[in-house]
Amino acid sequence: MPKPKEIILSKIDNLPVRLSGTWIKRKHHFLQEYAKILTVGMRYKWRGRLTFIDLFAGPGSCMIEKTNEELAGSPLLALQHAFGCYIFVEETTFLMNALKTRCKNFPKKLASIKFIQADSNQCIDQIIKQMPKDHLNLAFIDPTDIDIHYETIRALSKASTGVDLLMNIQYGMDLKRNYGNYMKQGADSKLARFLGADFDRSRLKEAKDVIEIYRLRLEELGYGTVRFREISVTNTKNAQMYFLLFASKHPRGLDYWKKISKKDEQGQEELF
Repeated sequence: MPKPKEIILSKIDNLPVRLSGTWIKRKHHFLQEYAKILTVGMRYKWRGRLTFIDLFAGPGSCMIEKTNEELAGSPLLALQHAFGCYIFVEETTFLMNALKTRCKNFPKKLASIKFIQADSNQCIDQIIKQMPKDHLNLAFIDPTDIDIHYETIRALSKASTGVDLLMNIQYGMDLKRNYGNYMKQGADSKLARFLGADFDRSRLKEAKDVIEIYRLRLEELGYGTVRFREISVTNTKNAQMYFLLFASKHPRGLDYWKKISKKDEQGQEELF
């Protein structure tokens, strides 16, 4: 659940927004580009049978704290693309209410949106039931910490025709900062739930090892990942905030990610 200080009201619609840093533009750029290439590239083979799943949807709007610039959140960005179904999951009541209100600005899409107010880790069975069985899916996973369980991803990966994953792995603000405590907490820690109960945590030597090992854990589920195509997102002090990690079980998805991750949000070639 977001801390109260992270939520203020929009000057545009007087609904809650989530505060963020300027780096959110980078994250949203790659989300937009992948959503675009997927829906355009698959518009004939999967016509009307593409689903977007947002496991931590939030209020649908965010604000850059230093500039007060308001931006559409991931659910509203996805609604700009031709998915046939949308599943928005948000645990907090007032954030979900704000999201539902903002989605009314997309009247033609309302009938295709399924709202689930719950913790995504606790309601994964409900999410799976809402996923059309014959759809290709893109799951956007953007928690404010590393509170996404490996068992949630395991269940999602088995649920449908195909589920591409675009994940925000919180590095600087959670994993690196709390790594020592997580290791001391052992099997009761967020890190243990993130990597899975069946993982031997003695293999970890430092916080950065988690990123590589998580990639291997996804491969155990049948996913391919694009090595050297994780997107590192830094703050104004050039400290790593998080990584965007893409995974797909289909070569076409991996090829799409390679193409869209070549250029950043300013049109510059990415160096890997």
